[in-house]
Amino acid sequence: GEDGDGRTPLDKTIDRIGMGSYQWTLLALCGFGWMADNMWIQAIAIILPRVQQHYAIPDSYIGIVSSSMFAGMMIGAIGWGTCSDILGRSMAFNGTLFFTALFGIIASLATTFPMLCIALFFLGSAVGGSMPTDGTLLLEHMPHGKEYLVTALSVFFSFGAVLSALVAIALIPSHSCLPAPAPCDLAENQGWRYELVALGLLTLFMFLARMVLFRLYESPRYLVHAGRPYDAIQSLEHISRFNGSELKLDLEDVIDHIEYANEPSPRAISRRPSSHEESPLTGPTIFDAEAPAGSPDGIRVTRPPSPLAGGNSSSSDSTPAYSATGESNTGLGNHSFVSPAPTLRSLSGLRDFAHSSTNDDTAKEAHTNGILDSPPIRPRPQEDHRRNISNISRRSSLAEIRKKVWWRLPRFIRKPFSSWFEKFSTVLSPEWIKTTILVWMTWFGTSLAYTMFNVYLPKLLETRSVAGSEPKSLEGTLWDVVIFTIGGCPGAMVGAWLIESPLGRRLSLAGSTFITAFFCFVFVMVDGQFAITASTVGISLSATTMWAVLYGWTPEIFSTNVRGTACGAASALSRIGGMIAPILGGTLLMVDISFPVFASIGVFALSGMCVLFLHEGAG
Repeated sequence: GEDGDGRTPLDKTIDRIGMGSYQWTLLALCGFGWMADNMWIQAIAIILPRVQQHYAIPDSYIGIVSSSMFAGMMIGAIGWGTCSDILGRSMAFNGTLFFTALFGIIASLATTFPMLCIALFFLGSAVGGSMPTDGTLLLEHMPHGKEYLVTALSVFFSFGAVLSALVAIALIPSHSCLPAPAPCDLAENQGWRYELVALGLLTLFMFLARMVLFRLYESPRYLVHAGRPYDAIQSLEHISRFNGSELKLDLEDVIDHIEYANEPSPRAISRRPSSHEESPLTGPTIFDAEAPAGSPDGIRVTRPPSPLAGGNSSSSDSTPAYSATGESNTGLGNHSFVSPAPTLRSLSGLRDFAHSSTNDDTAKEAHTNGILDSPPIRPRPQEDHRRNISNISRRSSLAEIRKKVWWRLPRFIRKPFSSWFEKFSTVLSPEWIKTTILVWMTWFGTSLAYTMFNVYLPKLLETRSVAGSEPKSLEGTLWDVVIFTIGGCPGAMVGAWLIESPLGRRLSLAGSTFITAFFCFVFVMVDGQFAITASTVGISLSATTMWAVLYGWTPEIFSTNVRGTACGAASALSRIGGMIAPILGGTLLMVDISFPVFASIGVFALSGMCVLFLHEGAG
């Protein structure tokens, strides 16, 4: 059960393991994913003018390069986030960086502009899953009081941009044409390709470090909620051994709280396991979901109360809400998750009930109403006539047709769709919807505002420098970008400190968002090289602080069973913002050089207001 401090036995087991070498190594390797994300975003911004010159693309279309990658990132954030909830955290952990490296190298070989955009779309679809899935994975391994280290991942995020800019200074100026309208020999304009190859190889090294230097054990919290408690015990024991201690654990040590659907007891019948499911390592999984008749969009798993989920055999309507960090009370209402552990008396008793009642009227009714999670057992011939009458009745005919079509689909199609609909119906359920919408609006707005400024920063810097004397060299402009990226590096530490300060997460995020808007205003209004540089560093520092708090706080808001989906969708919306920003910014740029910055200021302010409507214990 859960004690007064809101810590479940699983929380306390993770606390007993503590912050050892496994957790510190995982922190560094998750940091690689965050570093790769910003490294590639910055790289595309840096090579944009070189690509434009190489393929002779007009200003109105060059933004497609950035938008292609952000479109891929949107798909990747949803796909890898849901993948981590369905197939486990480890697959997403390893797959994202491998495919990022692969498509990065393929992009460098593109012979036409459309080929480059397609390659960058696939690159984005891989790297876009890194931040939501790696942040989720790290949070689920953190003991109590160390959750703020997820925010510290932003150190790697900031360093990714610096690394990209430094590689660009080494490779691009000496292998690029002079700025237009000077004539350009394409054979001399290969610097942007070298940049892509170098970053592709760096990403490949990060992937190999994850595969060769480290053995990732699946997240114990994911395993418990996926119906595999014995696997969770093994994972926790392996992690403990990696840290140099020996923990012997039982089922009671991995009990975690899950809300269950309130169903009348004889009708909430669990799926009868097939022979291969008798093993304690392969209990029912999160795929065992079905839409009850009458609710085409709602997916629910109906399970009996189980000691593993913190309930008891007599009551299922007073289960305390699950809390990932001890900071937020996140009840899930009617949503329920798998209650694994076939050895527990609740499930074995239920199996006995299912075996003994297959032919009685209660079981038939449960099958007819779609409560059972598997296709109903074929009725005896004398029951066929009654079933046919039921099928044509106005009350259930549509549900029956839908059910028949659904069960005729191959299982490999039904599994992911059931889980995907289940998770999205949960994060959009009445008790979650306000929090979900506010969090998603914040992600969308901050990304739109920041990308609109960041994408056009080199162009803005060049335009401002013209007012002085002669235009800066390519190398000089790249050094300005380096200063901008370095300015953001302390932001992660500032964010990590702020969220543990009396300000808390909500005010830290709102404050850093408003301060970013303020520095954008300063950037537009000031004149002179030093003042411009100082304002860009201010923007970089406050924006990185904002992202650090946002990325660190979002996984804490949502509970384990939907965390990957909710964070993935939030990240996907931020990519949509990133897709719109270059196009919108380019349109505004045609009107006036300062318009994109003023638009950013307005959107930052709106995002900050959304944050203020959240509350610290959101959910």
